[in-house]
Amino acid sequence: MLPDVEPGPDPAKVPADDPAGTPAPAARPAGKRRRFGWGFRLAVAWLVLVAGAALLADLLPIPHYDATLSGEPRSGPAFGHPFGTDALGRDILSRIVHGARVSLGVGLGAVLIGLLLGAPFGLVAGYYRGVVDRIIMTANDIVLAFPALVFALAVVAFAGAGVRNVLIVLGVLGAPAWVRLVRSVTMAYAQREFVTAARALGAKGGTVMRREIAPNVVLPALSYAFVIMAVVVVAEGSLAFLGLSVQAPTPTWGGMINEGRSNLDDAPHIVLVPSLVMFCTVLAFNLVGDRLQELTTIRHSGLEPRRARKKAAVTVDEPAAPERKGPAPLLEAVDVRTGFHTPYGLVRAVDGVSFTLERGRTLAIVGESGSGKSQLIRSVLGLLPPAGVERGGRVYLDGEDLTAKSPEQMRGILGTRMAAVFQDPMTALNPVRTVGAQVTEPLRVHRGMDRKEAYATAERLLASVGIPEPRRVLRGYPHQLSGGMRQRITIAMALSCDPEILFADEPTTALDVTVQKQIMRLLHDQRERRDMAMVLVSHDLAMVADWADEVIVMYAGRVVEHGPAAELFAAPRMRYTEALLKAAPDLTAPSHTRLEVIDGRPPNLVAPPAGCRFHPRCPFARERCAAEAPPLVNEGSRAYACWYPAEPVTVTEPAGPAVSTADGTDDAARSHQDHPAVSAGPVDVEGNIKDGR
Repeated sequence: MLPDVEPGPDPAKVPADDPAGTPAPAARPAGKRRRFGWGFRLAVAWLVLVAGAALLADLLPIPHYDATLSGEPRSGPAFGHPFGTDALGRDILSRIVHGARVSLGVGLGAVLIGLLLGAPFGLVAGYYRGVVDRIIMTANDIVLAFPALVFALAVVAFAGAGVRNVLIVLGVLGAPAWVRLVRSVTMAYAQREFVTAARALGAKGGTVMRREIAPNVVLPALSYAFVIMAVVVVAEGSLAFLGLSVQAPTPTWGGMINEGRSNLDDAPHIVLVPSLVMFCTVLAFNLVGDRLQELTTIRHSGLEPRRARKKAAVTVDEPAAPERKGPAPLLEAVDVRTGFHTPYGLVRAVDGVSFTLERGRTLAIVGESGSGKSQLIRSVLGLLPPAGVERGGRVYLDGEDLTAKSPEQMRGILGTRMAAVFQDPMTALNPVRTVGAQVTEPLRVHRGMDRKEAYATAERLLASVGIPEPRRVLRGYPHQLSGGMRQRITIAMALSCDPEILFADEPTTALDVTVQKQIMRLLHDQRERRDMAMVLVSHDLAMVADWADEVIVMYAGRVVEHGPAAELFAAPRMRYTEALLKAAPDLTAPSHTRLEVIDGRPPNLVAPPAGCRFHPRCPFARERCAAEAPPLVNEGSRAYACWYPAEPVTVTEPAGPAVSTADGTDDAARSHQDHPAVSAGPVDVEGNIKDGR
């Protein structure tokens, strides 16, 4: 039964940017080769040449880098000295090759130091956001405010010249850049479905960052590492030019340029050759880094509301604990409210929603996109962002108040007593981890199994959800499987710890019709076999009519109607529910029947319309609808919020043949047009509706 409530919005829910990919023509197999281009290939070849020469410098048939008078001083390129000699007769090629050891070594070392120092802070800031993010980024901005090169000059001049000091200084100065990069990538992945799925299984924040987010940071970090190395090579060369890097006789590119300044008039090659080598190396690093960045750019699946600069202090009155005269229901939500702070105001995504759910029952939540369906179940599960969110209401699991629990306590409930299956199985699974690693994780975390036992259990789980060859599938990766197989895997993960309630957030949206029915039959069978409850979020009214026991209809964050599925679909009372049913395709309607649509758009939830929120779009709206918000009225097993509800309809079987009216339409057809039912089930070859189960 649904208590009287008043409700709210869903933050800007932008459709996923998932354009259909166009396969490359079969006649152009060279397409992949052109992804990198000749510039990238030349840059890689140059870096391999320089790095290889630096590593093998002692084995190459060239003079020692400090051997004076190995040739005529200040001589140009010749057979024995391809790059000529300097003022002391030392071979310039030998000095460039040995100098590469310093430049590349300092570049690589500084990148590693900066990454080790900055990456953890970037992960924490991007994952937790809020106050933690502001503290870390404020400190990071303060460090960035110091002129890096001037600071390096001061430190090296004070601590002394040498590779170690230069390496440490450049590494520390590079850390703030790594913080910014890793934070931005983490923020992009932190709201992805596979991260939310890991949290729903009860994984700790550190585990989520280490196992789910960090592997996805590797490719963007790799591309950025090349750009940072280019900067470090230039910085080290600048310090060497000023005599603050490695001291003579060890050669460095910057030191060689400094030493050759006095010979620019009669031997310009002494300066030009190391300058050209440094230029080509820095250019190659930048080209490789830029190209890798293009290939690893993150495509966002949606837009999130920006964090407001100032958040209004809104007090949410917590409802009192409900008074019961019998055993507590398995799940009870009381006046649940969720708001998101945006620059435009507070978006009330869920506004006073209450419901109960018993064991062995399926509760479906339906409504248009942006009505608050997904945010409602995320509010119940406690999977909301840690910052910029306003919460209210109570959630009880078997009489236990979940809203009073700490995040640590909730991790013991998520995955074990409550589990979730999300919309797109490809994004709900981590693409860089094997299926086996992801399926066994909740078994090892929550049930304490060792690796061998967890894999044996995972194999039985996959078999129980209809996956053939489960052992082979466990060794594979998500991208190697079909959409239906991936969704079966997410279901197996959700069921691994025998939850009492399964939340299915549009579990069939990304699947074709045949696979949709298989998945829903699987979920129904598992619910029956395990005696658990299920909360189903869907746009598909026909599917809901087939599989749900009770239905909640949401509009603009509020519940507008609730009741048993059969009664609600046969005779809706709320005008919005009636409009949704009329907009659903009806397979029994005459050919070329025009599909009805709901005029207008859902309201702006920052400033929703007064009165009934559906009244601007309702053809039955009157003056009272715009002035007063209708309460949710209980009527037997039903509840609805409408001042002028549709009249209840009693559906009876006709006693005899249908009687045609003057316009040629029989009574049964006219009744169906006035009060359409949802065509819930497959169609046989004659076009008859069959039982959906």
